[in-house]
Amino acid sequence: MSEETAITKTETAIANVSGLSIDASDIEIQRINVVQKMSDIKASSGSLVLDKKHVLLDPEQAGKAIIIKAIKGWKEDVPFDSDVIPRVAMSPERKEQLEAESDYPILEFADIVLLIEQPEDNEDEEAFAFPIGDKNYALAKLYVAKDAYRQTFKRIATFAAFNRTTSIQSIYWKFQTQLMEKGKYSWFVPSLTNTNDKAPEAVNEFLKTFGA
Repeated sequence: MSEETAITKTETAIANVSGLSIDASDIEIQRINVVQKMSDIKASSGSLVLDKKHVLLDPEQAGKAIIIKAIKGWKEDVPFDSDVIPRVAMSPERKEQLEAESDYPILEFADIVLLIEQPEDNEDEEAFAFPIGDKNYALAKLYVAKDAYRQTFKRIATFAAFNRTTSIQSIYWKFQTQLMEKGKYSWFVPSLTNTNDKAPEAVNEFLKTFGA
């Protein structure tokens, strides 16, 4: 299983005015990329870009996001230039089996599905194509590992562990990129930080049908 297919499917029927029989697994979710210096995406380094063509947020610009799902997994940490396709585990039991079988280190990763609220200064209607209540949102999938995993999924998990009555889906999260530096190297990673702002009720109602 690749990082693109790691999000678990659900079978929750989604009500819609078109009368179609659909569930969450029928919805196509585009991926977010964090643009780096060597990226082949036409945007500034540090931008958050949807489907490699829509700039959602500029470098280090703070946006408002609502988490739909956050799914943790493990995979083989295969060298970047290797032709080997890393094997993936989506349960602790399979992770232990993978550790026993693999010649590579095992790396934590997560797939995070988000609704990103359209900033006031962003007029890209194609990117923010989903009206919910009185706001428009981009629906996006973010893959995170290593530093990005620590700046996103670990923060989500910590919030969930210490907030027994507030779900991760019920609040806004500050979403942005941050510059990381080690010696002469620098790169951008995505970051999610919880806020005290509640998600709109219209979004909460949508998420109930989405299966979140």
